[in-house]
Parts: sequence; structure tokens; C-alpha cells
Amino acid sequence: MKKQIINKSKAFNKLVKVFISPNRVKIHVIALNLAFLTILSGCGSPGATKIDDNTYGQLESDVAALINSSVADAAPLEIKFIQEKLQLVQQAKADRKRGLEAQYTEQIYADIQIAKLRAELNHKNNELLNKRDQVSAAQVYQMELQERLQ
Repeated sequence: MKKQIINKSKAFNKLVKVFISPNRVKIHVIALNLAFLTILSGCGSPGATKIDDNTYGQLESDVAALINSSVADAAPLEIKFIQEKLQLVQQAKADRKRGLEAQYTEQIYADIQIAKLRAELNHKNNELLNKRDQVSAAQVYQMELQERLQ
């Protein structure tokens, strides 16, 4: 039995050697490296946000609109982070560091989306709590009716 397994193993090794020659391994390693570098170069490319003279003004008005909306009450921590980053954008703009300004601007817009999602989550949670209260009240009423019937 053991000899059969060894013979089958040797036969398998001969088949695999045909498919895994040193040249093929090198080609596959090079292809994988190129694919990895391509993916890596596409991630987090700096300067994706174009910075011009209106960018800061638009950002400021977007943040002000967010602060004056109902989202500010639902996501106060996110609003605090946004305000802090807005000051960093202002400083980067004063220092003429466009790359840093673009990075902070992107982060602020991402934080705005997070704040909106947090507000939506809080709203859905409140709806869920109201529904739960309604179900509880209905269950109490049902129990009272069942007691009356008995």
C-alpha cells in the first residue's frame, strides 16, 4: 500500500514539473508583482481633489449647511472633527500647501458623508424604538383583552 502511494506521488510530481518549470514560475512571479504594483499605485493617489480659488469657499459653505441642518444634532462628534479639519485646511491654504489642503478637503467631505450616515442611523434607530414601544403597548392591550375574556 505504501509503495503505491509513493509511486502515485512520483507520477504526480512528474506531471506537476511539466506545469511548474522555473521559467514559468519566474513569469508568474513577475506578473504577480506587476499586478500588485498596479493595484498599489491606484490606491490613495494624492491630489485627487482639484484645488482652486473657489474650493475653500465651497467647502466652508458645505460645512455651514451641515452645521445648520439636523445632522449636527445627530452627529456632534463628527461635526467637531469637521470643524477641526476645516481649520487645518485654512492653515494649509495660508501656507500654500495645496497637497495638504486637498487631502484635508477630501477628508472633510468623507466626514460629511459619515455624519449624514450617522444621522440617518440615529433616525432609523428612533423609528425602531418607536415601533418596539408600539408592539409592547399592543401586547399589553392584548393581554388585558385576554384576561377580560376569561
